[in-house]
Amino acid sequence: METVLEQAGKNKCELEKVLSHYQGEKEKLAAARFLIANMLPHHSFIGKELDSLKRLKKESILKGRISDEVVKQWKSFDYRNLHKIKDVEVIKAEMLIDNIDLAFDVWEKRSWSKYYSFEDFCEYILPYRVGNEPLENWRRVYYERYAPVLDSLYRGNDVVKAAQVLSMYLKKEGFANYTDFNLPHLGALFLLENRVGYCRENCDIVTYVMRALGIPVAMDFYEVSPSYNSRHFWSALLDTTGLAIPFNYTEQVPSRHPEGLRKMGKVYRSCYGIQLEKYVGLYADRQVPHFFDILY
Repeated sequence: METVLEQAGKNKCELEKVLSHYQGEKEKLAAARFLIANMLPHHSFIGKELDSLKRLKKESILKGRISDEVVKQWKSFDYRNLHKIKDVEVIKAEMLIDNIDLAFDVWEKRSWSKYYSFEDFCEYILPYRVGNEPLENWRRVYYERYAPVLDSLYRGNDVVKAAQVLSMYLKKEGFANYTDFNLPHLGALFLLENRVGYCRENCDIVTYVMRALGIPVAMDFYEVSPSYNSRHFWSALLDTTGLAIPFNYTEQVPSRHPEGLRKMGKVYRSCYGIQLEKYVGLYADRQVPHFFDILY
């Protein structure tokens, strides 16, 4: 915490506002400390090139795959060379407080929350971002759009069934699978209206929707798939039984008895919290220890 506050520079006062705001609220203060203490690695990128490429992504939904000529023009582009904006230097107290309050509000409404630990909540519900996307106040927007959907389709107490009906609804909304450019995560507000990208993007969509509604999910991936020589991402629902249920809503809904699981390999999980230890588990059996970075 001290290191983060020191590196926040002029933005230190914004982080201190959050901590002061929750004095006397034990759990919310702990949640705020979790977000701030693990904030240093988190960042986003800015540049007019990203704006141009996202416009092309948006156009591809209606026009189809982008021409080879245009793709070739951008072949040498690497977003990692753009200006990096560190969360710790720019994030505002209002955004963090709003994110924390909304996460607690929806979590307290869900009957299944009693089966999870506070650490589960912090890692799989609370985070204000999923990757290196732009900083955005997305949680309320997603809740207001999808809470009525869930209420109309399912009002029970089974987290898996809730995730199933939402997954089927998301599939009906459609998704354009294009992998033309190497881009950072596109962002919650962009993906809310533009369902385009590759497996990582449909995992991002699931993460925003589910977490906004109090359903704990993570994003797992192969750095190199055992089936083909590339990365592959999928969502993982954290069940009340302690198991992780892998799924990809464009292909299959979450199920406690999944079929057609992918080949075993080294599986990584995208986490908000800094990973200090490595654990070993059996992903085929969906045994998921808390706060790990690699499963074998």
